[in-house]
Amino acid sequence: TRTSGASTDGRTAPSGETVEVVFRQDPKVYDGRFANNAWLQELPEPMTKLTWDNSAVVSPATAARLSISTGDVVELGERHRSVRIPALVLPGHADGSVSLYLGYGRRGAEAVARGVGVDVYTLRTSIAPYVATGFTLARTTEHHDLAITQEHWALHGRDMVRRATIGEYRKDPRFTASQNARVLTLYQPYPLDTGDQWAMTVDLSLCTGCSACVVACQAENNIPVVGKSDVLKSREMHWLRIDRYFSGPPEDPDVVAQPMLCQHCEKAPCEYVCPVNATVHSPDGLNEMVYNRCVGTRFCSNNCPYKVRRFNWFDYNAEITETEEMVKNPQVTVRGRGVMEKCSFCVQRIRRSQIEARIENRALGPNEVQTACQQACPTNAIVFGSYTNRESDVAHELEQDRVYAVLHELGTQPRVRYLARITNPNPTLGGEAG
Repeated sequence: TRTSGASTDGRTAPSGETVEVVFRQDPKVYDGRFANNAWLQELPEPMTKLTWDNSAVVSPATAARLSISTGDVVELGERHRSVRIPALVLPGHADGSVSLYLGYGRRGAEAVARGVGVDVYTLRTSIAPYVATGFTLARTTEHHDLAITQEHWALHGRDMVRRATIGEYRKDPRFTASQNARVLTLYQPYPLDTGDQWAMTVDLSLCTGCSACVVACQAENNIPVVGKSDVLKSREMHWLRIDRYFSGPPEDPDVVAQPMLCQHCEKAPCEYVCPVNATVHSPDGLNEMVYNRCVGTRFCSNNCPYKVRRFNWFDYNAEITETEEMVKNPQVTVRGRGVMEKCSFCVQRIRRSQIEARIENRALGPNEVQTACQQACPTNAIVFGSYTNRESDVAHELEQDRVYAVLHELGTQPRVRYLARITNPNPTLGGEAG
């Protein structure tokens, strides 16, 4: 159905397709009350991976009918109200519907939130506060660059994310076994001491992609906010990212989230190529960064198959105020321009716990050390500890049938292992019976 409407200044809005509009609180800034928090503005939205903006989210089929691509500005209106907002095409979204996130386009005194995104409250009424019909959607000639941190969304047959239905898992509980086998390598293993050996597991069946771990890591490790212009250049600094993948047809795909951080490889490709020995291996299995040695060659980043290293292009902390300095964690170095950085397994927490245990003349508890991401995870998907302590949770997790290593064929032998995602689809909806 095609109708026409009028815009607020009396102009006739272009004809477009009549759609349903769904108003949603933003998963980061809620209804706008948290919009002035730069950490949340730069946090990628869990499904769209959009930062520093909101958008009109539409399905691939709706976008194709209206010749809309991601970033095209569309006019969405009804009677005497309309807004212009960039579109974002998302697989799995309902056809004939547009999702609008609230909380943007603020015009107050907020230094961070002012002017970010589009205010869609002007379309919302008390009669239809959450779902409204009869809106027209039409593409305009304008384009707006969206700072999206993950452009690709398909796995393309790759097995970074292993998954199975409950029926498939019962038939072959060790279906991930091939991704744990040791492969031949030219490099000798590092000599490891007999003490704690740190490792992490991530249960993909529990991870919801909420990104609480990302903000927790940013707060704990003094990770700078780079702003929309640098996110557009792929210069975001998060040490932990949540990769989001779709599989299946674009109109009804399965979705899976995979936290990706430094894998702390036992045979780390980054270490072999650093000309100044800035990235080194610790006796307890950590892949460490010595910031004072780093000269910013970025060889380590080029050689990292997981792409989890970040480079400081600018001195983001050069002109911060005394009040802003109070946000920084004093136990973590504030990095400057030209330094490569990445996940450290919250080494400051490890060393602090070890020092406390030594002062108290006792052994370190099996689950005493928690990383920031683990502490913030609402579903306990992240487990950390020493796998040489057989009483630790991570040691038990590593014995699970569905544990596997990402890109195991490269022989990097990562200390981060994933537990394959197990689903139990409803057979009446086309899934396999459990």
